[in-house]
Formats: sequence, structure tokens, C-alpha cells
Amino acid sequence: MTDIAKDILPLKNPAGFNRDINIESCAIDAEHFQIRGQLTDTRNDYQDPTKQFIVHCLVVSITVSIKTNTITEAQFGLPKMAFENMCEKLPAGAELLIGVDVFKGFSFKLRELYGGKRSCFHLSSLLQAMVPAITQCRSWNFDFKRMDAALPVDKVPLAMDTMLSNVKNSCHAWEENNGGITNDFKEGKYERMLDRMAPQLLGRWKQDKTND
Repeated sequence: MTDIAKDILPLKNPAGFNRDINIESCAIDAEHFQIRGQLTDTRNDYQDPTKQFIVHCLVVSITVSIKTNTITEAQFGLPKMAFENMCEKLPAGAELLIGVDVFKGFSFKLRELYGGKRSCFHLSSLLQAMVPAITQCRSWNFDFKRMDAALPVDKVPLAMDTMLSNVKNSCHAWEENNGGITNDFKEGKYERMLDRMAPQLLGRWKQDKTND
């Protein structure tokens, strides 16, 4: 994937340390989706900055039920920890996540299970970074995909109202009284949102408007 931000706010000197967090997801079947997160820390050699060393590499995989929004499978992978035969001996394993609701107090539950001395600071950081992505993972793998393929045009206003009710006040654009997206929706302007998430539905929507 092209890095569109590589020239934005660059470092003033070569990096001495880099942390990459990558989160990706897929639909497993009609009932489940998987989220995979990976955190990789690297440092540059102090004498030769062209040489890099991996300090930490941690992987989390969770499977979520569409019907219940609960985790049905969870695994941690720890291919590179700071101190071998020590750091990877976690006091709290991934199995504690099974049955947890990912939309109700999930961030608090993660802190309870894996915060501080109960786990690894870097693993906890990765888990917390995955929290806001879960809604997006479900939406893009299921909700938006189904909407794009099959939602009737006359159901668009209801779908947009439902979306607004679920995410209002989550950021300035969704602010319930004067957010940019909120104002668009109040005026029945859905094109900008449909172009972003459901281009086939946008085509049907435009065609319907042309036929009016």
C-alpha cells in the first residue's frame, strides 16, 4: 500500500526507534470475523543507523461472533520479546478474552485483564489499539458490504439514521447538533458517505434521483 503520509511532518533526523502497529481483518464465514493485530518495535544500531534490530514483535488474533459480538477464539503470538524465557511467560493468557463482549466495556476489560503487572505493557498497548478498529472491521467486512450489494434505495435514509444513532458524538464530524456529517444527513445528503462506503449503492441512489 502506498504511504500517502511519508512526506508529512517528517523527522528532523534519521529515526532511532520505530513502532509499527498493523491491524487487519477478514470475514471467516457468515457468522464470524477475525481481527489480527501486530506490534513491531525496531531500533537502529547506535554506530550504524542503517542496521535495525527487532526489540519486540507481538501478534494478537481474535475471532468475534456477529450475532453476540463476543470473542469466540483468541490467541497471542510472541515471536520476539525483549528478554527470552522471561517476557513471554505472561501471567494472563489469551483464553481470558473468550466470551468477552467487544462493544460493551471492552477497553476497561482489557485494562482489568492485561494492565500493569498482570501482563505485558506492549501487549496491552496493542490490544488497546485494536479496540477502536473493531467497529470498522465489522462494518467493512459485513454491514457496508451487504448494504453496497443489496440495500434497496428507499431504505437508505433509515440506514443512515441508524448509523448516526450508533456513532453520534464519537468525533467532531458526528457531533449530534452541528457535525458536518450530521448536517449532511439532516438535509438528506448521503452521497458523500455512500461514495466512501457503498459505491454500488451510490450508483443506485443517483439513478433513482435521476428518475424522480
